[in-house]
Amino acid sequence: MLSDNIKDFGLKSTQTVHCHRCGKPITGEFTKALGRTWHRSCFLCCGCRKPILGSFIRKDGEGWHPACFQKAWVPNCAVCNAPLMGACLQDYWGNLFCESHQDYATCVSCGRIVCGPLTGGGIRFSDGLTVCHLCTVTGVTDTGRAIQLAGEMRAVLKGMGLDLFQAETPVRLVDRGDLHSKSRHNFHAEHPLLGLAVWSTSLVGKRVVSRDFQEILIQSHLSEDHFRTVVLHELGHAWVFYNNPLGRTIPLQVEEGFCVLLEYLWLKKQGTKDARYRMSLIEGSQDPVYGVGFQGALRALKRLPLPVLARYILEKRRFPSALGAFFYH
Repeated sequence: MLSDNIKDFGLKSTQTVHCHRCGKPITGEFTKALGRTWHRSCFLCCGCRKPILGSFIRKDGEGWHPACFQKAWVPNCAVCNAPLMGACLQDYWGNLFCESHQDYATCVSCGRIVCGPLTGGGIRFSDGLTVCHLCTVTGVTDTGRAIQLAGEMRAVLKGMGLDLFQAETPVRLVDRGDLHSKSRHNFHAEHPLLGLAVWSTSLVGKRVVSRDFQEILIQSHLSEDHFRTVVLHELGHAWVFYNNPLGRTIPLQVEEGFCVLLEYLWLKKQGTKDARYRMSLIEGSQDPVYGVGFQGALRALKRLPLPVLARYILEKRRFPSALGAFFYH
């Protein structure tokens, strides 16, 4: 693809020149372009089929008006609709956009830039977390639906060999303030707080005398698929709680990595583009707790089956080494 200009010539009386397009002799002025000779009215734009009388762009042996070439071959920014003539970025879904838009808010569920042209806008919460309207179409805002989905994911957990039996795991949809007020840890942009398993522990001195699992809190308005992954993660925490009656402390990286592994295994079975997107986020995370923890859990899964790995984590409070897994029964 190169820019060029037509060249007009006048014939000498002894010359016989034929037009490349119509094959008829040319008398008077003519155009030389693309290594060929044309009547001026026969050198046509490949896009609009009108004569090219000035500068043009050549591509694959054809001439184009610059505007026609841009319309046919240069995509527009998905955010501002301007032609992407220079460097641009592309999201997971194939949307191209100007580099200047990379600072825009992105949807916590799908990662798209939240704007009218691309997502129809979205909901922005006070702490900056944003959910686009493409995701809120299937957003979970009804308590009954949240309880139903949580029940389905309890069955998924059971299918993984981690049965909660009759243990209580009430689920409640909440806003950003409720989640942050109940959180025991600090969260940041790469892994925003979207769900929380809440329990209490009573101590006499340093001795645990009672423990009570209270509820699972989930951010409202998450898409159904995203809700499923978040609630499965928190159900993983519930399973650890109920199978750890003495309340022995498990390192955060180990427990969170194990719960992210549960998300990943479920997503892997879905086979949808949404699932592959969430898997790509998990695989690419460099978060020292969730990302590094997941990588440790994934390596451990190659050494022990999931139910056995879960028991190992409860007993040893770490991921197994190759030698540790070999001697574990």
